[in-house]
Amino acid sequence: MLYHVFPSALLPLLTTVLLLPYSSFHLPYPPFLSYSTIFQMVMGRCSTSPALCIQFLANLANILVDQTAGEVGPMRSMETLNRTMRQAIPYPANQQPPHYTFRSFQNPPMTFHSYGPAGGNMKGLNSLILHPGSYEPFLAPNTYRLYSMRFCPYAQRVVIYLAKKNIPVEVVNVNPDKPPNWYLAKIPKGQIPALEYNGLTIWESNVINEYFDDVFPASNVLPKDPYLKAHQKILLERLSSVSDSLFSFFAATTPQETAEVDQKLHEALRNAENLLTDKFFGGPVVGYADIMLWPFVERLEMVTLSPFSSFRYFPGQHYPKFGAYMARMRNEPEIKFGMRSLAQHKAYVDSFDAGNPNYDYGIYQKH
Repeated sequence: MLYHVFPSALLPLLTTVLLLPYSSFHLPYPPFLSYSTIFQMVMGRCSTSPALCIQFLANLANILVDQTAGEVGPMRSMETLNRTMRQAIPYPANQQPPHYTFRSFQNPPMTFHSYGPAGGNMKGLNSLILHPGSYEPFLAPNTYRLYSMRFCPYAQRVVIYLAKKNIPVEVVNVNPDKPPNWYLAKIPKGQIPALEYNGLTIWESNVINEYFDDVFPASNVLPKDPYLKAHQKILLERLSSVSDSLFSFFAATTPQETAEVDQKLHEALRNAENLLTDKFFGGPVVGYADIMLWPFVERLEMVTLSPFSSFRYFPGQHYPKFGAYMARMRNEPEIKFGMRSLAQHKAYVDSFDAGNPNYDYGIYQKH
């Protein structure tokens, strides 16, 4: 049927054009685009109309153009290829054309909308904790699962990051002190947080967050510019005295130890006040350093509940820029999604100090 359009001398060239998208993507050639099938198309032994064939070739040409259109080109081209197969290839009514997807940890075959409320694509954030003896929940193929614990600041880093990027993820809360055996088989030291996708796992909050920026670059939190990216990581390191103060506060048990913590916290806040040169540490918008720091800032407000601390308010009148910064952070949608109340943090810490941590505290309350 293409005999009047393509002379038979062009058969090798036509074959190359039709099969080039598959070789470019390292995909197996579909049976309906074999050399013999193309020969039949050229020699007039195909029942497909000329108009459909011209449309098919035009779409394939668009795929090749898309390939050079940027870093999302391959994925967009593959979607175009699948759509072309459905529109241009006549299939029997009882058959469906094949759907081609990338299947790797780096390039997940996932379609979703990143717009909508922060965290709208996240499920299971307040699920009950899984203890030793718990069965491993079923994980559907091509689904991200975040292993978390509701009161872990490091896990909260990832929750906020994913809420900001609005990536579909299923959250499973695991006992970090006594994890189930199946979890230890996946994560040898039982660390929280951890990420699983198609049987592959990674852990550490910074590793997970940077992984998601690499896989979904359209919603990067870290700057793409190498210098600015490095600067955000350096800034987070320079703010480490803030998070260190939280652990010192948890370890303090006497008035003297608490007074030493207060002094260290004042030094950390002075440092943060000086480093804050814009609305956020990430600049005019919430950035990497802000998300990684916030879970510790959120918990540091507990110093005001200590009878031994000199902090009656946090951060107090001596740090106006940092106080305004905290107020702005609390209004960010992804922070609201991942934040827990001061009362919940205090109740969890008290249960931990008593030797019986209540990982499910407030599970039925609004978080």
